[in-house]
Amino acid sequence: MAERKESSVLFSLRELRSIEEERIAEEEAARRRAEEERRRAAEEAERKAREEEHARRTAAEEAERRSREEIDRRQREERLRVEEAERRARVEAQAQLEQHRMAKEMELRAMELQRKRPTALIAIAAILLVAVAGLGVLAYKKIQESEEKDQQLVAVVAQIEKTQKEYDSLFEEYKQQIEAVRAAKTEEARKAAEAKREETERKLAEKKQALDNLRQRARETKGGRSGEERSREPKSDDKTIKTNCDPNDPLCGLPSQ
Repeated sequence: MAERKESSVLFSLRELRSIEEERIAEEEAARRRAEEERRRAAEEAERKAREEEHARRTAAEEAERRSREEIDRRQREERLRVEEAERRARVEAQAQLEQHRMAKEMELRAMELQRKRPTALIAIAAILLVAVAGLGVLAYKKIQESEEKDQQLVAVVAQIEKTQKEYDSLFEEYKQQIEAVRAAKTEEARKAAEAKREETERKLAEKKQALDNLRQRARETKGGRSGEERSREPKSDDKTIKTNCDPNDPLCGLPSQ
């Protein structure tokens, strides 16, 4: 009887010891889990802080860039209007001067030959009239060619503005997708949001390349005047322009009046 009682006590002690060991193991596991959760939470908070700082910095840079480009665009449009008015005035003045000079020459030649050879006078007068008419036609063609180039430039600038608006819209989506990545509750949702963000980032790069190409076209169109037209401009306007401007400006480095 005493032996059974002693055995029962020993069993109870072993059972209590086992229960205590399990409790200690569970507490240790819970402590490790809590420590891991704290570590993950700290890493997540640090990651979010980095992303928020990057987003704020990017948004500030983008806002500054848009403001600068808007100012540059307005200045560029005003400069184009002034340059076009002055260029047309120069071409028309040059054509008028040339016509006046030819008319004077014709008058002088007519007076000189009037007493000598009336027949030759008529022929020379006809030649001079044809020459004057030709100069007028040439001046008109020059103006027409200039207007066509101006229309091409206006079309390219309109494309630049449209593409810039599309770029800005994509950038707003990009910022929203960054927020969606941060706000994702599960790994699957985070990956899906990250995939959308990467796709938008790729589209932004394509729009940026398109903007660069359009700006290059604008520079080529602006600088496409013929050497003959430039040679007819007054020498006082032949200046070497040195500018320090935004490389994103489609007319960066072009001469301004």
